[in-house]
Amino acid sequence: MGYFASLLRRMTRRDSPKADWRTDTDNPLYILDEQAFPAQPHSLPLPNEILREASSIGDLGSFYAIGEAWGHLVSKFLPENPAVLDLGCGCGKLARFLYINPKVKYTGIDIYAPAIKWCQRAFSSASDRFQFIHSDGQSDVYNPTGKIASTEHGLPLPDEAIDMTVCASLFTHLYEDAAKHYLSEIFRVTKPGGQAIISIHVEPEVGKLFSGDEGRIDIAPEYFEQLCKAAQMPVEERIGVVYGQTVFRLMKH
Repeated sequence: MGYFASLLRRMTRRDSPKADWRTDTDNPLYILDEQAFPAQPHSLPLPNEILREASSIGDLGSFYAIGEAWGHLVSKFLPENPAVLDLGCGCGKLARFLYINPKVKYTGIDIYAPAIKWCQRAFSSASDRFQFIHSDGQSDVYNPTGKIASTEHGLPLPDEAIDMTVCASLFTHLYEDAAKHYLSEIFRVTKPGGQAIISIHVEPEVGKLFSGDEGRIDIAPEYFEQLCKAAQMPVEERIGVVYGQTVFRLMKH
């Protein structure tokens, strides 16, 4: 198996043999920085391998490459003084690249509490414009003790507050009812003329429009576009494939 194929397999299955983030929930390493590359003056620390693996993939080079790709992509479509919502923010893989833009006001939300706790500390010097919120949403994989059903999770933001919502590998883990619910919430918090950038897997089982489990969900792209239109966030552009996931740009008219 080639490197890229192996990378995509690990990104979709999250089965690192080194960083067992599912079972080692009491390990204090969950909130530690990467010891091999400590933060330098006026720089952000790096999350350790366990946190990186829970966000997507533990390998540091891949973590950087994927985060940078999303940082470039999102930045291309941001307005002058953007309010950005990052749903499924993990341990700041995208946030660390948006942090470079002093005009960004950022909210990251995730159901994986250790990642949020780490980000709150790591980005504390920019707490006036970067906030990280833990949502106690239920997920058999990522937050099995969560108290809020995914179809009932209201985003903790007022109406029409956000210019850009980013869902980098969020809908790849949402069942259909939850996906519809999140699209409606994204519409609610988005300003008129605001956008969302969302990635999905596009290889559902034969004869199905939507298939899989929380480890990996696949949606037929035409059906995803129908869901977006029904939520009043129609697809403006199918951007292309970013590290194995097809990316769409939505807009609230």
